[in-house]
Amino acid sequence: MGSSILKTRPLLILVLLVLCFPFPLSGATITDIRFWSAPDHTRVVLDLSGPIQYESTSRENPPETRIELTGITSLPKKGDIEVKDNYLLKINLIDLGKGKARLTLHQKTPLQSNIFTLKPDLGKTHRLVIDLIDVGQEKKDQEERERQREVRPKGTKIVVIDPGHGGEDPGAVGPRKTMEKDIVLKIAQKTVHLLNRHKEMKAFLTRKGDYFIPLEGRVRIAREYGADLFVSLHADGSFNPQARGSSVYCLSLSGASDQAAKLLADKENMSNILGGAFLRPASLSKDPQLNQILLDLMQNNSMKESFRFAESILEEIKEVHPLKFQTYRQANFIVLRAPDIPSVLVEAAFLTNKEDERLLNQSGFQDKIALSIVNAVLKFFK
Repeated sequence: MGSSILKTRPLLILVLLVLCFPFPLSGATITDIRFWSAPDHTRVVLDLSGPIQYESTSRENPPETRIELTGITSLPKKGDIEVKDNYLLKINLIDLGKGKARLTLHQKTPLQSNIFTLKPDLGKTHRLVIDLIDVGQEKKDQEERERQREVRPKGTKIVVIDPGHGGEDPGAVGPRKTMEKDIVLKIAQKTVHLLNRHKEMKAFLTRKGDYFIPLEGRVRIAREYGADLFVSLHADGSFNPQARGSSVYCLSLSGASDQAAKLLADKENMSNILGGAFLRPASLSKDPQLNQILLDLMQNNSMKESFRFAESILEEIKEVHPLKFQTYRQANFIVLRAPDIPSVLVEAAFLTNKEDERLLNQSGFQDKIALSIVNAVLKFFK
């Protein structure tokens, strides 16, 4: 009997210790709070060390979105963040104790919220993403794009330039920490400015600032403008720091022309994951009656025109910078899938190469890349 008590005593002591001094429950740390401003929405992102649970409520007076977070162990030092954009006034995060916290987004006007979590991927941690959307402005922007299509003078060609990446998705990053999203936006802005100096051209951007647009959304914007041509601008990246040069890519529906093209398409298509895409139905899905045969014919024709345009860009760009490949490559790029618009993807240079990164940061080099694209566009339409 005494021996039995001795054997159970350590277990009893352990139970008493657990009851008196409970171990902390596992949970997630909020490591950072970030936000980006777009014309029709503001995105707020919480970086997390692990998964959490959340519940959200919205109020109209005063307009705010509250998100109750569960499973939180610690918060960043910055509890209040002043926001200067069209939609948000302030972001407030407070500790409620017992593993709970409250995130309050103080708004200038009532907004629609889309809230979702993202699991770790491609170097990113767990994230909670909150998109506060001005549905009215979103509709106005769409209507304005469609109006541009309707009011263009006869014979005018519409070109949509798409600066890749943006917002939470920086794209390639150079040795000097130059971000692809910033460089391609500058080149895209210069390209649009040069194109709009020609009376027979009207050029537009898919994004005008540092915010993320899902790949399918970029295609939708081009179609709403009624684009005759679509150019997605990028700066390449590689694990090999010696790799450099410019290249041009077209769509392939059957498979990549080579392994390098496939790897690049896989990388660019990952933008939706890196950027945190809340996918909505693509505009193409609004055409259920569209005859598949006509769609195939349309796609084949736009791809042939894409090849012709790609050859023109290569001829122009090789006068500015050495080519990585002497001919265009093909792969299944999501951003090139508009069936009715000739589309190409241009990699201006390798941001991960020290010399190419230096060039990409030079305004003069950006001007030359932009001008080479403009010259190719003019040749294409003539």
